[in-house]
Amino acid sequence: MISEQTIERTLARLERAGDDYETEIRDFAESQPDLMDYLTNEDVEAFTERERELLVFAALVIFQSVDDERAGLTEVTGDQIAAAEERNYEIIGAAKGNFRDRLTPFFEQSEEEELLAFVEDLLLAEDGEDEISREAREPFFVTLKTVIDTLT
Repeated sequence: MISEQTIERTLARLERAGDDYETEIRDFAESQPDLMDYLTNEDVEAFTERERELLVFAALVIFQSVDDERAGLTEVTGDQIAAAEERNYEIIGAAKGNFRDRLTPFFEQSEEEELLAFVEDLLLAEDGEDEISREAREPFFVTLKTVIDTLT
C-alpha cells in the first residue's frame, strides 16, 4: 500500500516544482502515454478547465507516489485502462446512497486506501478554488480510481 507520507511528500514536491511542473507532466506522458491519452481525451471535455488541470495533477501525484514506492513501473496499456474503467463504473453504478456512501465499496475492495483517500479529499474539498462540481465527481473519481488500479 502506498503510504500517506509518500503522497504528502509527492504533493509537497509538486507544489514547489514551479517551472519544473511542465517537465514533470512531460515525463509522466513519456512514461505512460496511454494513461496520459486517457486523461486528456475527448471524454474529459465535460470537465471544466480547472477540473481537467486537477485531474492531471492528481494523476501525476498518484503516478509519482506509486513510482516512489514501486520503482520500475511497467507501461499501462489501453486495454488495461478500459477494463479497469469498466469495472469501476460497474461498482459505482451498483452502489447506493449519497456520493460518499457510494465510494465505500472502493475502500472495502482496495489495498490502496491512502490513494483513494487523497482522491476523495480532492473531490470533497471545502475551499471553492479546488472544488469539483457535483456532476463531475463521479467520472472524476472513476478516472482517478482507474489510474490507481492500472498503476498498482
